Amino acid sequence: MNYNSISFFAIFLPLLILVYELFPQNNRKYVLLAANYLFFCLLSKFLVVYQLAVVLITYFVGIKLEKIESSSSGNDRKITAKKKKKVFVLGVLLNLGILIVLKYTNFIGETFLRSHWTVLNLLVPVGISYYSLQAVSYLADIRAKKYSAEHNIFNLALYLSFFATIMEGPIARYNEISASLFSGNAVTYANLTVGYQRILWGLFEKVVIADHLANGVSYLFKQTYLAGSLSLLAAVLCTLQMYMDFAGTIDIAIGSARIFGIYLPENFRQPFFAKNASEFWRRWHITLGTFFRDYIFYPVSLSRPIMRLTKWTKKHIGRQCAKYIGPSIALLFVWLANGFWHGPRWTYIFYGIYYFVLILVELFTEQPIKNLYIKFHINENGIGLKIFRFIKLFIIVIVGEMFFRADSFSKGWGMLTSIFTDFNLSVFREQWKYVGIGVADYLIVFLGLAVVLIVSILREKNISIRNIINKRPLYQRWIFWYACIMVVVFLGAYGQGFGAVDMLYAGF
Repeated sequence: MNYNSISFFAIFLPLLILVYELFPQNNRKYVLLAANYLFFCLLSKFLVVYQLAVVLITYFVGIKLEKIESSSSGNDRKITAKKKKKVFVLGVLLNLGILIVLKYTNFIGETFLRSHWTVLNLLVPVGISYYSLQAVSYLADIRAKKYSAEHNIFNLALYLSFFATIMEGPIARYNEISASLFSGNAVTYANLTVGYQRILWGLFEKVVIADHLANGVSYLFKQTYLAGSLSLLAAVLCTLQMYMDFAGTIDIAIGSARIFGIYLPENFRQPFFAKNASEFWRRWHITLGTFFRDYIFYPVSLSRPIMRLTKWTKKHIGRQCAKYIGPSIALLFVWLANGFWHGPRWTYIFYGIYYFVLILVELFTEQPIKNLYIKFHINENGIGLKIFRFIKLFIIVIVGEMFFRADSFSKGWGMLTSIFTDFNLSVFREQWKYVGIGVADYLIVFLGLAVVLIVSILREKNISIRNIINKRPLYQRWIFWYACIMVVVFLGAYGQGFGAVDMLYAGF
């Protein structure tokens, strides 16, 4: 039962709303908890035991961290800090240990033992990469005394198993959603309409755009060799599919939570309007980026070894080099973690290193480029420069996504080199309609992307389409929303010629 299935938004959600409303406010969170584990079991069956193990570990480690803090006195802060560090590290290792064993054992064995390794049939529960990070953030925040440990294990289980975040995030912090998650507030008309409108928009992105591209992307990346023009087509299409699939699923998740008055953090903010790769990642998968920033980048850059290295560099090499040494090393850890988080494949690791190098180059060239703008009187906000930035960023992203989607590094490299060595437009003209995507599919995708572009431009200008629509007369609002439903129903990629397309990021 995926978020984009009829059984989810037309059966599961309505039934949950009905049962939720039948219970008194104090018990509604337990209705959500039961729904969470029903949803999880429908997806992963007995693998729920691993998720329950994460809940138990996180619960008891959190309580222990709080007890260590409360039992300490003012004279033994260092001893308390050491005790908390040991318990925290144990909790992180246990939680991530489950993730690593299930997801990376075969990758590690095949990498280091090669032919001596026998592939194990390990089943991975859905969402483990997401709720494991939420558990780590929860323990880190308790250690940092941002809030107290949760003493109601059912509350913690509700947070770590929430059906709207379990599959693809967003990776929500405990203090961001706990109040609304546990409140049991009634479903209001406003939240119900806003929630289903958000779900409808997510379905438009996922079913009307991303899923129409799925057959073509799969076909192109399965070919042993592609001419350069088709390699470029594959890179563009897989980038659009990935963005629309992930953004659409997140919109469905946020809308589903909003029905119950639960506000999840946003995960996208018009990423292709970014000025460079660094800003792109501050707008794309925002909650993963902020997790890595708060729990890897800052701790690494402020750690004692890095501080000592920075001090040594400043003394022996120079102040300018010392300014970059800490952030550069911390960035390396962040992007290695980003690559590994996506899964046990070398292409994902390369993907992380790819962005590390790009962002590092941006870090070193930021000031010299600003100096050039000043010297030659270039307007940073001029339309010409904006177009150049967009093209540059789009090229950076599609190259990254091409390697990300490829089965191997050699496959991605072959596609990239073919763009420069075998770029033949005649091949493109002959084959673009026969790569698993028909003319009608291209037209639907083109119109869908035009709608997304218009909406994105308005959002970038802080113009709310919902507010504009809400100001119209009632009959016009109903006509508009029913028209939107009909668009999804009639233009969605399902039925003959289309298979069910799983949500791409649910596999990470």
